[in-house]
Amino acid sequence: MKQVGEILKETRLAQNLSTRRVAKNLLLKVDVITAIEEEDWAKLPEPAYIQGYIKNYAKLLGLDPTRLLALFRGQYDAKKFAKTVAPRRRRLMFTPNLIVPLTLAFVVAIFTLYILFQSTAIARSPKLEVATPQDDITTTAAIIEISGQTEKDATVSVDGQLISVDESGNFSYQIALIEGQNIVEIIASKPLSPKTRVTRTIRLSR
Repeated sequence: MKQVGEILKETRLAQNLSTRRVAKNLLLKVDVITAIEEEDWAKLPEPAYIQGYIKNYAKLLGLDPTRLLALFRGQYDAKKFAKTVAPRRRRLMFTPNLIVPLTLAFVVAIFTLYILFQSTAIARSPKLEVATPQDDITTTAAIIEISGQTEKDATVSVDGQLISVDESGNFSYQIALIEGQNIVEIIASKPLSPKTRVTRTIRLSR
């Protein structure tokens, strides 16, 4: 008994049709027509598509599609030519119902980051650098200048006396010394933050 591919090929040749002409009429590639005639089912898609090709090919040649499809079903081994269908990747579609939750999640994330940043800033002690005088010095001057730099939003006190801080965080203050050893305490502070303390030991010798 002749097979599907053999019948189609012999009929095509008898009608003096090329595979290119058949492929053009059926809107298929020449390789598809060749695979059908050679019954190379592994090169073709799922059986439903193959049956559609055979049906249209048979009609083009004036053959009985029902008879050829019956022959195909009898010879096609579904297990042998089973196709592995790759899982389709779901595409993320931005619909109005999805945009609102995403926007809320974004706002919450930004707010959370802001709170964390503020918490970190609050928990950190303000910077305090005392430029003058150096620690553990002896001087004959009864008045000495305390100068340095801190953060611009911090307050500074020298021995409990609040002093002014400019926009760049710089400060300067003169303090009177007593004869002998003086321990001067400089403190920088910010609301809700730990204080930063620096001491200077200064001895006044006359």
